[in-house]
Amino acid sequence: MILFNLLRKSLQLFDPRVATLWDDELALLKVLVGEVAEVPGPIVEIGTLIGVTTTEIALADQDRHKIITVDNYCWNPWLLKTDRHAATAAQMLRYLVATDRVERLELDKQEFFGQYEGPAPSLVFLDAWHTYEETKKDILWAQAAGAHVISGHDYSDEFPGVIEAVKEFGGPKRLAGRLWTI
Repeated sequence: MILFNLLRKSLQLFDPRVATLWDDELALLKVLVGEVAEVPGPIVEIGTLIGVTTTEIALADQDRHKIITVDNYCWNPWLLKTDRHAATAAQMLRYLVATDRVERLELDKQEFFGQYEGPAPSLVFLDAWHTYEETKKDILWAQAAGAHVISGHDYSDEFPGVIEAVKEFGGPKRLAGRLWTI
């Protein structure tokens, strides 16, 4: 019985629902994806986690854009080791990668920023490190890359750095839950 309870508790800890957006946030993200339907360039997601939001973006996009998702898999709420974390994301996104809808890049975002030479992104969705410094770097890269829409997650009191950085760029143009756009 003790082993069963431990197993049950560990399975509860791995809850993929903590890896995505709330309903109101997802609704705004779908609106943003729709707004860039005719805008050329990929959708870039910085911070894959396990790919739940990536999948939601792909569903909303309806095969209009290539989706590039970037993560170095160094953090997750379940304390998975990097290799298991990356394997979980790879499995979650397997079909989308195999059908060339998603390009899953396993590298640090700064490395990606330094090597990206593609067209201006139609949409950049930022959900990696939630500090002021890192959020500012992400927004600056998205602007320099010519992103048509810049959006991100975790605009909340829990992450005051995100709030500070977004306000520095004029504040959220739209806000749903913790999802912002500038």
